[in-house]
Amino acid sequence: MFKKILICTDLSKYCDHVVSYGLNMAKEHDARFWIYHGLGRLHLSEKETEQEIKRGEARMVEAYMDRIKKSGLEKYTINVSDGDVVSEITKLARNTKTDMILMGPSAKEPTAAGEDVRVAPLGPVTTDTILWAPCPVMIIPPALLPGLTRR
Repeated sequence: MFKKILICTDLSKYCDHVVSYGLNMAKEHDARFWIYHGLGRLHLSEKETEQEIKRGEARMVEAYMDRIKKSGLEKYTINVSDGDVVSEITKLARNTKTDMILMGPSAKEPTAAGEDVRVAPLGPVTTDTILWAPCPVMIIPPALLPGLTRR
C-alpha cells in the first residue's frame, strides 16, 4: 500500500496522462499526492531563481489544480525547484519518505514525429531516477495513453 506518491511532470501534454494516472492511484490508496516539476540548473541570481520557481508554481497550479480539486483528493503538495532534476527528485523522495515515484518514460512525446511507441527508449531523467531512487519507480508507458492503447 502506498501512503505517499511522487509524480514527476515537465508540464507537457504527455505528462497530463501520468498525472491523471497518479491522481487515480493516490485516491485509490488514500495516499498523499506529491507533484514535482524540476526547472533544471538555472544559473541565475537568487532573486531571479526565486521568480522562476514562483512562475513554475503558477504554471503547475494552472495545469493541474482544477483536476486535483475535482478528484476530491485533499492530501496533495505541489513542489517546484531548480537544480539537477534527478538529484531533486530523489532528494524529495528520500526526505518525504515517498513510497512510489511515478513518471513517464521520457519528456519527449512518443508520437511527436510518428515514432513507433513500442521502441521509445527511456529518457535520461527517467533512467537516472530509476538508478538513484530510494523507492520503486513506476513508469507509465505510452501504451496507456488514450488513443494509443492496443486491444
